[in-house]
Amino acid sequence: MTPCPACTAAALSFEDVQLHCTTHRCTRCGLIFKDRSCFPTQAQELKKYREHNNSLENAGYVAMFEQFLDFALAHVPHRVRTALDYGSGPAPVLAQLLKRRGFETAIYDKYFAPDPLPESARFDLVTCTEVIEHVADPAAFLAQLKAHTEPGGTIALMTQFHDGSEAFYRTWWYRRDPTHLCFFTPRTLQTLAASLGLEYIGDDGKKIAVLQNPS
Repeated sequence: MTPCPACTAAALSFEDVQLHCTTHRCTRCGLIFKDRSCFPTQAQELKKYREHNNSLENAGYVAMFEQFLDFALAHVPHRVRTALDYGSGPAPVLAQLLKRRGFETAIYDKYFAPDPLPESARFDLVTCTEVIEHVADPAAFLAQLKAHTEPGGTIALMTQFHDGSEAFYRTWWYRRDPTHLCFFTPRTLQTLAASLGLEYIGDDGKKIAVLQNPS
């Protein structure tokens, strides 16, 4: 059995025959993750990201982010003055929406805004949308987000939750993206939060979760 990268528990292996890829499913937290043999190269990953064509002129894309922010900020128990959009992508639309709401906003992206953040940089709100499913080690990744969150600050995540059904292997569109490596449930994120000393504030049951860094 393969250990889960979120909680280290044993994971069962399955063959995704449609994608010709081995996947693993954690018996404790429910994380589904692709085998390393299925990972894309960095060149393949970057090529896929460059296919994204999103901007402020895309009304549906902007509406998705506005809904994300409305949900996240409704669960923030403190004043937000500074924000970090981690994984901002080729067009940092969310960062622009954060600025419109009056927040001093910074961005970071592995490919499109790669200047390292100062180790001391801390923010009241860290947003991370459609990013955590692209990383092989979600525990280390979330620890990195925590390191840039002020004590008492908030981390808001967006990633599509799987429901644990057989539909995952038959019809679920989200798994077909070759750059998506991990697929979460709220329980996975609750388990991760507990292991990292973060408080799990809540989720919408679909794709948004809010966590708090204790004061």
